[in-house]
Amino acid sequence: MNNDRACALCNLDVGTKPFVLHGADRDYQFCCEGCRGIYQMLHDIKDTAVHNDQTENQKQ
Repeated sequence: MNNDRACALCNLDVGTKPFVLHGADRDYQFCCEGCRGIYQMLHDIKDTAVHNDQTENQKQ
């Protein structure tokens, strides 16, 4: 597995449309919104904007 495409929390492949969290020093990629939220909570990263096409499509 290519580490550039691994979820920052669970190391699963993030696929073609990863969930992204913009940190102060870098962007983090996740396989799902759950991993993104847990990572954000554990590392106290402030990011209020949604940065994923999958999430936008789910709202429609």
